[in-house]
Amino acid sequence: MVNIKLKCIFKKFRNFTALENISLEIKDKEYFIILGPTGAGKTTLLKLIAGLLKPDSGKIFFDEQDVTKKSPGERNIGFMFENYALFPHMNVVENISYSGRVHARDSQTTKSLVEQVLMMTLLTRRDDAYPDELSGGMKQRVALCRSLLNLEQTKLLILDEPLKALDAGLRMSLRRELLLMAKSKELGLTVIHVTNDEREAMMVADRIAVINEGKLIQVGSPHEIYYHPINLFVANFMSEINYFDGICVKNKKLEWDIHSKSKQGDKFFNEIQEESVPMPIDIGFENTFAGYLKESLYNKIQDNDKVLLVVRTNHMKIRLGNRVSEKRNAILGTILRRKFMGVFYRFEILAKVDHKDKVIIVTRSATYEIHNAFLENSEVTVYFPKELGIIFEHPGDEIIREVLKLE
Repeated sequence: MVNIKLKCIFKKFRNFTALENISLEIKDKEYFIILGPTGAGKTTLLKLIAGLLKPDSGKIFFDEQDVTKKSPGERNIGFMFENYALFPHMNVVENISYSGRVHARDSQTTKSLVEQVLMMTLLTRRDDAYPDELSGGMKQRVALCRSLLNLEQTKLLILDEPLKALDAGLRMSLRRELLLMAKSKELGLTVIHVTNDEREAMMVADRIAVINEGKLIQVGSPHEIYYHPINLFVANFMSEINYFDGICVKNKKLEWDIHSKSKQGDKFFNEIQEESVPMPIDIGFENTFAGYLKESLYNKIQDNDKVLLVVRTNHMKIRLGNRVSEKRNAILGTILRRKFMGVFYRFEILAKVDHKDKVIIVTRSATYEIHNAFLENSEVTVYFPKELGIIFEHPGDEIIREVLKLE
C-alpha cells in the first residue's frame, strides 16, 4: 500500500523556479497522470517523488511517513527514466533482470517475470541484443520492462514519458497493457505516469494533474478536466478549441429557454446540467448564445462583464445551408478548407462574428455524407449544444494570444 502526499513543494535551479507550491495527493492503487507541455516541470516533480532530487522546501510523505530526505533506494520504487538509462554492457535480459539480483529475488521467479514482460512488449526475439543494437522504441520498451521488475515493496511505478518513442499501434497496445497490469489483482500498482499527450492521459488515468510553468493548474478525473476545465490553458491543452469574445447578459429578456433539458437524454449533458449553470452571452449576433459554467463563477460574473466562450472543435455540429433560424448557438459560414484526417474531417469555416471575419474549426466523423456533400465553398450552418459551451471570465487578449500561440 502506498499513499503519496506532497505538501508545498518548491524547487529552484539557480534563478529558475521549476516547481512552485505544489501540493497534491496520490491514492493507493491509483493510476495518476501528470500532464503538461514540455518544460512544465513534470520530470522534476517525478524525480522529487523518487528521491533523485530534494525539494528546496516542502515535504513528501509515503503512507504518512516523511520520506523527503530518504534516498531512492530507501523508497523501493520502479522508475523508468525518459533517457532509458540502460546498462550498455548488458543485453536485454540482463538489463531487465538486474533488479532481481539487487533484491536477491529467486532466479526462477525472475526468469518467469522477464518472460512475461518480454512477451507484453514484443521483445522476445531481441532478448540477447545489446542497447546499441536496438532502436529508440526498443530501448524504451526495455527500460519499461526493467522498471516493472523493480517493484519489491511499495508497488509504486513511476513512468517518465514511457511510450513517447513508440509507433502508434504499439503505443496504443501498451497503454492498454500498462493499465491492465496496474489494475490486476496480482500487482495492484500505484502508477505515476508523466506525459504531454492528452489522449494518452485520458485513456489510462484515474485522475490527471495538469501543470504548467511549474504550477499545479487543475487536478481531477478525465471527465472533469475535459468538460470542466478551470481555465483557457487547460481547455486548449485537452483538445483543439474555438473561442469567442462575449458579454454576459444575465438580465436580458431571452428569445429561447437556456435552461431547457436536452431532448437527447444524454447522460453527459445531464451531468453538466446538474454540476453547472447556463449563462446567456452576447457574442455579436442578434440571437443570444449560451454556455455552462460553475455556479460560483456564475455568481462572480456580473451583467455586462466580458467573458470568453470556448467550444471544442469536435463539439461543433455542421449542416448544409442557412439553418440559423432553426438552431441555437448557430453561425452561418462558408467552408474555406476541408482536410481528410482518416476517421474524421477537419473543416475551416469562414464566418462573420461581431462583423469581423473569423475562422471556426469543426471536426466531424468521416461519413459518406460528409465526404460527398460538405465541399469547399459550400454554405453551412455551424452550431453547438449549450451544454458543450464553456464560459470563463475573460482573461485578456494578451493571455489569449499567449495560450493559443497567436501572432
